[in-house]
Amino acid sequence: MTLGAKILVIAAVLCLIVWGVFLATGAQPLFKTGSLQVIYGEHEDFFIDAEVYRKARNHTYYILHLPRARSAYRWWAIDFNDMTIAVGGTPHSLGPRKYLLRGDHGGIKIDDSAKMGDWFWHFDDSGAAFSGNGFTCSVRKITNK
Repeated sequence: MTLGAKILVIAAVLCLIVWGVFLATGAQPLFKTGSLQVIYGEHEDFFIDAEVYRKARNHTYYILHLPRARSAYRWWAIDFNDMTIAVGGTPHSLGPRKYLLRGDHGGIKIDDSAKMGDWFWHFDDSGAAFSGNGFTCSVRKITNK
């Protein structure tokens, strides 16, 4: 084996070890997904530029990044299994990669009227929708035919 090949093998092994330690410490990597269509808006302005992330091996929990929303409503977590929606809970970043750590809470649930005010939401087989304080968001599952 040449010196260059040995260096590449050692670098690859070190990357795998670092990735294993990263996961063993409780990091949950997030992956961009195109399985949801998100339309959100404030008052009369609506946008379709949301980024949707999901946890590894979890197809019911999604994190939405809404770049044009006001800062308090920029990050949302939607759990289709538990039928919950929460605001906040900004994920951690390592370069362009996003991840959650074990123990990260999903933010403030919108059914907490003491902290969030009056919100309306509903879930159905095709997705979820929620609105409150001049903000509206519709999340639809994209099905492949």
